[in-house]
Amino acid sequence: MSGRRLPRDQRRTQLLEAAAGIVRAEGADALTLARVAECAGVTKPIAYEHFETRTGLLKALYRHFDAHRIDATLADLEHRADSLDSAVPILAAAYVDCALESGSEFASIAAALAATGTKDEFGFELRESYTDLFYNALTPYKAFSSKDGRGMMLGLIGAADALAQEAVAGHIGRKAAVAALTRIMLGVLES
Repeated sequence: MSGRRLPRDQRRTQLLEAAAGIVRAEGADALTLARVAECAGVTKPIAYEHFETRTGLLKALYRHFDAHRIDATLADLEHRADSLDSAVPILAAAYVDCALESGSEFASIAAALAATGTKDEFGFELRESYTDLFYNALTPYKAFSSKDGRGMMLGLIGAADALAQEAVAGHIGRKAAVAALTRIMLGVLES
């Protein structure tokens, strides 16, 4: 499969999966475009065509991990949420589970991005994405002013991030992190 010509989006997915395998096995320090090309069985120019730089690859890989969790969360919300009380636990579990499922990989990629000096800008982009996700998931059940809603979502994401990182570090269990985050979110949203 790797040597034959694939549509661009399939080739990109193949390259990202090869990159994820490298990070999983060896850490982000081992991640180079040449190594990704080698693992995917393609030439280096193909990897460079998709990502241009190692930083571009790191950002794409982070988004790749993130996109799977967001898609699963949206599907869960669509099928299981019919109130604030049912939407909040879905968001809480999704955030904590995302961190737990890819904790060491995310941490490795985040550290590599920090070394490039682009983590703050990229972190802002990711926070915006989660702000939108939380806002859009909760607005059917709670009215927000645009100014208050954004601030509230940022605060909830800050709490989610802190609890998720504690769960990744093993300082708190998954169930306790999700329960705490759910209580915090409902406390803020119901006030």
